[in-house]
Amino acid sequence: MWFLIPVVATLALLMVLLVIDGRRRERVIEREWELVLTPRGQRRLERFAAGVHDELALADLTYERAAEARGQGDLFAAYRLVDSGCDLIAAFAPRMVHALAAWVVLSRMAAAVAPVRPLRPRDFRLAQLVQLAYLSRFLHHLVLTTAERFRLRVYLLQRGFRTVGALALRWRGSPAPPWDDLAAAHHDVTTLSEESLETLRVLLISLDAERRE
Repeated sequence: MWFLIPVVATLALLMVLLVIDGRRRERVIEREWELVLTPRGQRRLERFAAGVHDELALADLTYERAAEARGQGDLFAAYRLVDSGCDLIAAFAPRMVHALAAWVVLSRMAAAVAPVRPLRPRDFRLAQLVQLAYLSRFLHHLVLTTAERFRLRVYLLQRGFRTVGALALRWRGSPAPPWDDLAAAHHDVTTLSEESLETLRVLLISLDAERRE
């Protein structure tokens, strides 16, 4: 068994070196990009963001009304509003998954993809999404190209939305909905959405850069 120790130590050292090299390459690439949207790209981002924020605002309002009803002791109204909020999240999540899938297809049209950062565990509250963010941070520096990092980010965001959507369906109709988890889910849906908008911004920058060349 002792002979495994040098092997494990060597593998650990290689992993550390890969992460360090990945960070170095990332800094070099970031300096080569001017991460500024054109007016046309900015308008596209703002149109999509407006729709996303409208849906999030409706889901947040529904959750707030449910919390108020619960605080007033009206559990029937609270559970009814929880079901409505879960329906909103369960419908919103697949639409974001499909949008992210379309962005992957569009990213293949760009000659190069601008750099993206990994998801941050501290931005999430649900345990499943915190773990997903740790995985994002670990894998981010192991893949070789910015295009691969972009697609990795999209894949993990899709996993995040699928997770939240599945939880919303599970909680719908529950006789005792987990209020702390509901609050965490509403927070994390917003975080996933903002990270998705950042992903779209990077995609539009990449496509705009190709047009400028």
